Amino acid sequence: MFSLKELIDLRIVKTKQFLRDALLELILENGFESITVKNLTERAQINRSTFYAHYYDKYDLLERTIDEMLLSFAEEVAPKSVEELTEANIPKAFFLRAFQYIHKHARFFTVMMGKNGIPSFQRQMLQIISQFMEDRLEKFHPQLDKMAVPKAFFISYVAHANLGIISYWLENDLKYSPQYMAEQLTNMTVEGPFSVAKLK
Repeated sequence: MFSLKELIDLRIVKTKQFLRDALLELILENGFESITVKNLTERAQINRSTFYAHYYDKYDLLERTIDEMLLSFAEEVAPKSVEELTEANIPKAFFLRAFQYIHKHARFFTVMMGKNGIPSFQRQMLQIISQFMEDRLEKFHPQLDKMAVPKAFFISYVAHANLGIISYWLENDLKYSPQYMAEQLTNMTVEGPFSVAKLK
């Protein structure tokens, strides 16, 4: 038996999920700017007072939906040990977790990065990847000031390349497995694109 508090908490969780599902559906159909609170409540089959009990407006709903998903993504993908960063395994465990997470939440990522998606979402993804690369460099590169290219160039190149691969995968209906994608991204990141393409 659920207590009254547990039933209320469960109802709140379900209400928020209905609204997030409605948000994704409406973004996919017509883009975010055209959405109204009325659209959201009708699609989620709740009343306006219930919406405003949880969110200030549609922008608050969008921001909190993105923030919660990206926080969960960053926590899931983050290296679990120093060994994960230094081991020679292919694919890297954190790349595999990243693709598995995106696969699990494919609808969310496909909508956010699709033609009617949210431009700021990709910038936030880039920030997460860039921060990861910067942290990794600072921990494991012996002399950052002696890199062959400026650190900022390197981080930007890798972050944009990684996001590009993720975008390609989503745009092509995830036709490759997370394992395969993680293997390819590991090889391209570690060996370099020209090396894996057998180009001199």
